[in-house]
Amino acid sequence: MYIEFIATTIEDALLIEKSGADRIELVCALAEGGLTPSYALIEAVVSSVNIPVNVMVRPHSQSFRYSQNDIDIMKNDISIIRSLGANGVVLGVLNEKNEINQLSLKELLTVCEGLEITFHRAIDDTPDPVRAAEILAQYPEITTILTSGGHGNLSSRMQTIHQMKRVCSDISILVGSGLNKDNILSIHSELNTGYYHFGTAVRKNSSFIEGVQLEKAKEIVNLLKI
Repeated sequence: MYIEFIATTIEDALLIEKSGADRIELVCALAEGGLTPSYALIEAVVSSVNIPVNVMVRPHSQSFRYSQNDIDIMKNDISIIRSLGANGVVLGVLNEKNEINQLSLKELLTVCEGLEITFHRAIDDTPDPVRAAEILAQYPEITTILTSGGHGNLSSRMQTIHQMKRVCSDISILVGSGLNKDNILSIHSELNTGYYHFGTAVRKNSSFIEGVQLEKAKEIVNLLKI
């Protein structure tokens, strides 16, 4: 069982480690889906915790389609993130048809050596997340896909995640978006991916802008790791 919680501050990160979670996804602008945090924050978090820290690489929230200028910025961000000692990066790139932008992805991968790579929920915006997962499975550098199984009702999304697991058995399927203490056991029973990602479920008042609440974080860890 592998549990990842989102941190937006060093205080969040310290509480996440204390809760018993396995990994931190570090972002800023959580209400916008997460953007690249400051280098000072990355450095502070990495030096303050002993669990892995994966850092969001997303220069803006306008879309998951990026100009060459954006890609150059992302490459520079990745190089600096690596130099600061992070465990990995979280990224995603789509083209004008909302399919995986393989040219941009390959360019980003050239600077990711030594880092774990999560392709984030941009995959849920593709026309066919299963086909997108098949494409990502061709890249051995990619270790994880964060997904909610696309859009639509829960039943159809669960079926999509099952199919994604089938087509990319070497990639960890990290299930996220909308998970909480009330639904995680039934979702785990259905999917059994063993990798789960939580955001507002562990925050005060389930708010994008309030901090992690240790009791809520511990409750989820204890539910999954009993």
